[in-house]
Formats: sequence, structure tokens, C-alpha cells
Amino acid sequence: MSGSERLFLDTNVVVASLTSEPQRGAVATEILDIEAEYYTGLLNIMELRTVLTKKKMIEQNRVERIIKQIEDRLEVIYHEPSDLVAANELQSQTLLYPLDCLLLAIAEDQDATLVTFDAELIDAGARSPSDILEASR
Repeated sequence: MSGSERLFLDTNVVVASLTSEPQRGAVATEILDIEAEYYTGLLNIMELRTVLTKKKMIEQNRVERIIKQIEDRLEVIYHEPSDLVAANELQSQTLLYPLDCLLLAIAEDQDATLVTFDAELIDAGARSPSDILEASR
């Protein structure tokens, strides 16, 4: 994999890298060590904030510091109206959840690969962290 690889990280990959989730944590952390351009979406940042504070019970001030570090490392993409149109078209064809369609559309608009642990998204064209790591070796 060359440095020109563009990876759009889903929230579940970021959460796994931060919380050392069993079986996912090491793979998610290793993803961030390969040579690539990294992206995520503003909606992913918002979801990350909720997951870390409500599910992982991390204090909000600490979560905001974590988010600042992520924003320094990953380019945060804001969706555009054209992304919503593309997501709507994809959703009408696949019946995936609307947010999943939006993430796929944003990643495609950035010419990036959506990296996720979500099996439905992988079936729709995203790639698993393990697949990305195998390709980088």
C-alpha cells in the first residue's frame, strides 16, 4: 500500500483503537500505523463523542481532548449536499441505514476507502481493517 492510500475511518475503528477492545483494538491501532492519508467525518466525530461519554463512561473533558488529538491526526470531512443526494440514491438501492449510506458517499467523494468493522458496510463496498492491513504488507 502506498502513501497515496486514502482511508476514511468509521467510528467503530476509532473507538476500538482508543479503548483497546478485545480482538479489535490491536487491529484498529495497527491501521493508524500504516502509511496513508486518514479521514473521518464530522458525523463520526459527533458519534465518537457520544460513544465515549455515554457507553465507555469517559469524562467529557477528556473526550474533548481526545477529539482534538484525532482532529490533529485525521482530516475531518463535512458532508456536502451532493453527498446527501448520493447517499439517498445508494439507500434506495441497498436499504442500508441512512448514516451508513452517507459515510459511503462521503468516502467515495474523497476517493477514499471506508474502513469499518461493520459487516453490512463491508458487504456494500467498505473494507475491514484486517483487509487493509493484509494489503499493506
